[in-house]
Amino acid sequence: MKKAVMNRSLAVELLILAVLVTLGAGVRIVLGPHYPNFAPVAAISLFAGYFFSRTWVALLAPWLSMTISDAVIGGYEWQMMIVVYAMLMLPIAASYWLRQSLRIERSAGTKSIIYSVLALISGSLVSSVLFFLVTNFVWPWSDLYPHTLAGLMHSYQQALPFFRNTLYGDLFFACLLFGSYAFAVSAGWVRETSAERELVRA
Repeated sequence: MKKAVMNRSLAVELLILAVLVTLGAGVRIVLGPHYPNFAPVAAISLFAGYFFSRTWVALLAPWLSMTISDAVIGGYEWQMMIVVYAMLMLPIAASYWLRQSLRIERSAGTKSIIYSVLALISGSLVSSVLFFLVTNFVWPWSDLYPHTLAGLMHSYQQALPFFRNTLYGDLFFACLLFGSYAFAVSAGWVRETSAERELVRA
């Protein structure tokens, strides 16, 4: 039973992984030059940590999205790339908390739905803020600003328009991904039971 569930679940997860990577890389390539930082990668990490039963599959989703799109768009300082990639994969670490807080099931009541929506918004906002704070704190690795406290403050100030796009993008795509999954569950398209998913994780 466990082997059959694992095989079926892995095939489904790899299919969903391909969809997420296509979305992440595609949006960055198409919209990135026009709307910097309006991207689905952090939201994909949040969803991947929640949905996938295997951590390595969840980690592949943001990593492949960034690697493929950066190969097309172009890279930047390797130190900065390491920090950016790490911060975009960080939301996966919230998977345990999110599974406890965000309940997507057909029998969910109004109170449960409201709590789940608030949990999703909180997770999205926290990941956006952390990304903004950490990626701009590594200003010494860039020649754009003086390596002083004033240079750091200028870095944060100049990044505010990008932070706005980050907030909008993370929240929009998080709602899109989790909303689509909730719709699939309510419509009965997702047939895998929670017991089966826990069996795979065990």
